[in-house]
Amino acid sequence: MAEQVSSEPIGVVVEPGKILLRGDLVREQIERLESLALPVLDGQIPGTRLEVALGQVRSLDTAGVAFLLSWQSLAAARSVSVRYTHPPKALRPMMMVYGLNELMTVDGL
Repeated sequence: MAEQVSSEPIGVVVEPGKILLRGDLVREQIERLESLALPVLDGQIPGTRLEVALGQVRSLDTAGVAFLLSWQSLAAARSVSVRYTHPPKALRPMMMVYGLNELMTVDGL
């Protein structure tokens, strides 16, 4: 019998100028979040860029990519651009398959 590994809850840490995500950015954990809203950072004004650090994301599925895109859309509604940093390896192939290379700004791919 295969051992089932449970996923780690998503952690959201807000720091000056950036949001750090950690844990498993997968459907199971996204559905457990109290809110899917993009946190508002102190001092974040229209025309600025928001960093979303993904270096502590252990795993990512298509629901996780949709989650990131929803945050990007919410930021765009505030005239804020999003830059993703330290992405998990799984993000690159998903971006290529779904044609997101032009839509998402990702450092470190």
